[in-house]
Amino acid sequence: MALKAFVESLDSVDEALRDHYTERDGGFHLALEDFGKHYGAVSLKSTLNKVNKDKETLAAKVTELEGKVENLPDDFDPDEWTRLKAGEGGKPDEAVQALKDQHARAVEALKAKHAKDLAEKDALIGERDGYIDRTLIDGGLKDALLDVGVNPDLLDGALASLRGNVKVQKADDGGRAALVETDLGDVPVTDFVKEWAGGKGKAYLGKATGPGGEGNNGNRGGIKTQGGDFGGDKTARTKAIASKFPELAQN
Repeated sequence: MALKAFVESLDSVDEALRDHYTERDGGFHLALEDFGKHYGAVSLKSTLNKVNKDKETLAAKVTELEGKVENLPDDFDPDEWTRLKAGEGGKPDEAVQALKDQHARAVEALKAKHAKDLAEKDALIGERDGYIDRTLIDGGLKDALLDVGVNPDLLDGALASLRGNVKVQKADDGGRAALVETDLGDVPVTDFVKEWAGGKGKAYLGKATGPGGEGNNGNRGGIKTQGGDFGGDKTARTKAIASKFPELAQN
């Protein structure tokens, strides 16, 4: 008599054989050695392997078909397509023209999709480039304005006044440079700001403090003093400090 692989109770099993059963999952299972070699297990494994292989083949076929139908026009009629290919009904020239029209619609749909994708990428690139250019312009202007002695409290106003004059030029290697277009050609931001500080930008320069400032010698704005130009560029300010405080220069 064959032994059952599973029983709910050992009462139906010969007492001498009960040790061969293991209790699990609400019942008793027959303990087998080399279960994988049992003809039933081998058959089940072979069936499972075949099912998995069939699933892989089917999945590949579905992927292939999806690629073929993805770009078909919305009004595509497979029955009409088959009929036209077989030459049933109508004139051959009309059938060929119908196929051409359907193909043209599919091509236009592809063009529209690609144009939309390209426009989205161009928008992202434009946004990134704009941010980089604005950062380069503002950073270069701030450094140049502070270098010529612009009052930090007036820095935002000076930036707003000059920002529109600066452009960013891209090199073939992708490098960028902030430049200002003048009658003499493009000049670096630092040169442009130095010239601006000597003319229209004087009102933005910081005032000199201490002896020689406004109220002592009547100098409007308190920039130039007998000791030098404390409101000039970096070189002028360094000379002014050295002239006013020679003991510092000696150190």
